[in-house]
Amino acid sequence: MNVLWWFHLLDNPECRQVVECEQPYKNGPAQLGIFATRSPVRPNPIALTAVPILSIDQKHGVIHIPYIDAEDGTPILDIKPYHPCEDRVRDVTVPEWCRHWPQWCEDSADFDWAAEFVNAR
Repeated sequence: MNVLWWFHLLDNPECRQVVECEQPYKNGPAQLGIFATRSPVRPNPIALTAVPILSIDQKHGVIHIPYIDAEDGTPILDIKPYHPCEDRVRDVTVPEWCRHWPQWCEDSADFDWAAEFVNAR
C-alpha cells in the first residue's frame, strides 16, 4: 500500500523555502537538490511511503502496518494500492553515491542507515 502523508511538524514558511541542502549523505555531493532527498524540509511537505499491510480491521476501519516513517498523529492524506505494474520501474538509474543502498524495502531493516548520513542521530 502507498501512504501519502503530511510533514505537519515541519510545515512552515521557512521549510517551504528550502530547495537545496548541504551534503545530507556521506557519499553524496556537497550540495543536493531537496527533491533528490527524502527530507521532510521541502516546498511541498507531502510524503509517500510504501508499506505492507499486516491486517485490516474492517469493523473499526483500521489498517495495521508494521512501520511507517511518520510521527504518531501525522495526517494521512490518502492511501493507494501498490501495484508492481504501475509503481515499480524496471530500469532505474540512481547516482553512484547511493547504489549500494538496498534495492528492496524489505532489505532496508537490516541496512545501517545511520552510517549513510552526515549528521546521523
